Amino acid sequence: MENSLPATAAIEAWERDIGENSVIADAGFLETYTESVCASQRQVVAVLMPGSLEDVQKVVATANTHKIPLYPISCGKQWGMGSRLPVKDGAAIVDLGRMNRIIEVNAQYHYAVVEPGVTQRQLLDHIKENNLPLMLNVTGSTSDTSLIGNAMDRGVGYFDSRAHGISNMQVVLGNGKTIRTGFGHYENAKTKNLYHHGIGPSLDGLFPQANFGIVTSACIDLMPKPDAHMAAIIKIDSEEKLPLLIDALVSLRSRGVFLSVAHVGNRERSFITLAPLLCEQLIASGAPPNEATRAKAVKMLEDGGFGPWSAAIGVLGTRAQIKLAKREIRRAVGGFAKTMFLNDALIAGAKAIAEKLVFIPAVRTQLMMLKAVEPVYGFTRGEATDKSLLSVYWAAGDFDHLDDPDPDHSDSGLIFCLPIIPAFGETVSEVVRDTRDTFARHGFDAAITVNLMTTKAMEGVVSLAFDRRDEAKTKAAHACIQEMEARYMEQGYPPYRVGINSMHHVVREDDPFWCTVRDLKKVLDPNGIIAPGRYNLV
Repeated sequence: MENSLPATAAIEAWERDIGENSVIADAGFLETYTESVCASQRQVVAVLMPGSLEDVQKVVATANTHKIPLYPISCGKQWGMGSRLPVKDGAAIVDLGRMNRIIEVNAQYHYAVVEPGVTQRQLLDHIKENNLPLMLNVTGSTSDTSLIGNAMDRGVGYFDSRAHGISNMQVVLGNGKTIRTGFGHYENAKTKNLYHHGIGPSLDGLFPQANFGIVTSACIDLMPKPDAHMAAIIKIDSEEKLPLLIDALVSLRSRGVFLSVAHVGNRERSFITLAPLLCEQLIASGAPPNEATRAKAVKMLEDGGFGPWSAAIGVLGTRAQIKLAKREIRRAVGGFAKTMFLNDALIAGAKAIAEKLVFIPAVRTQLMMLKAVEPVYGFTRGEATDKSLLSVYWAAGDFDHLDDPDPDHSDSGLIFCLPIIPAFGETVSEVVRDTRDTFARHGFDAAITVNLMTTKAMEGVVSLAFDRRDEAKTKAAHACIQEMEARYMEQGYPPYRVGINSMHHVVREDDPFWCTVRDLKKVLDPNGIIAPGRYNLV
């Protein structure tokens, strides 16, 4: 796309403002930003790479002068929801990846102040290198995803929603002003990272899933490292038992037996997560990387009892609390499910014994299974992994890209649907059945996870995998997701997060709520330059 005169003038001004090397408008380079695993397309005028707050302020000032919209990203790994792509054509992407300073980590009050380019890996490495007694609320995505970026779209980790743990934001508004939320705007406030709300109206809630400004730093809550940790893996052998499992988990959470997010995945989710890891183990032991080996990995999971649904729960606390939790979980699900409890000592001991007896086929199989489950176990103790990417390629049948760190540049297709569902077993089962039926009509299997976030609500994570090289399948995939999201809305289960092609399902001109959001935009971003159309009418 040839740039317009205003865009050309803006690019020249940005080059003066932040340096030529930080402004890229080359068509070939832009293609690397506009490839997307969701198989959508957008036209962008440039990629801007500011390195500081001052750079961002200059970028916003020039955008206002020339009326060129900006689309800020942190690391651009919003896979299945749009990746780096803007909602609308004609924007300059603002890649904040160079702004990757860890400004402060406080072990006493368990928080970190970071810039938007700081990733899970970077912060976890910092914690480990400094031997800090802290844990991070990790997500199931890769290690190199942004902490702030995920929180800004209300991503859900293994312990809580990321949006609950972000505060003291520094934001460059679309109108050019820079503000701090909470107590952050008082220079001498010693509690700016300790008490989220500050005084007066709380503005923190304005910026997640909004297009009013660019967040350039924020406080991220961490967790104190517990005395003890345990993971419970619960498996049921029939679909009919799903309501029992959901209601048992709600009861356990209500009574404080565990306080983390319980992840409950269907067969498709478990298999695309664990089968590629088992396949890796088989190949490492000498099996050829072919279809027969992949089929063997699936058979191992079936034999291992990973049936219709499996749940993973992380339990943190004292040793006495862990012991009590194990007893309560057994009591709650023992009549209809099988439960495996894992901790560091058990895993280390089992691996040590198995490696000595690896010549016994059954022991060798158990060792492979244990190593395959380890990354999922790691999530429950605050560890990130890159292994989760394998599920994207495995689900799409894209076995040539298993080592690729970025599915945007592969043949795999992936789109997510993310409804919020009442935490009640029968309701969850009804939604699951309808989801499967809708996907089947379009020729797809639904990989489904229902995550118990609170005692009241579950996050549905529904993914659709397809081959982007197949135009018919790509078209069918998008039609399926659009119908599915419309059905969730009709049933009264709106999504808590949507991709770039689905804003119309949730943003409506006849809704006073969205009209008010539009009015706020007029004040905070009067020229409409920040992410037009993102969770807003403008």
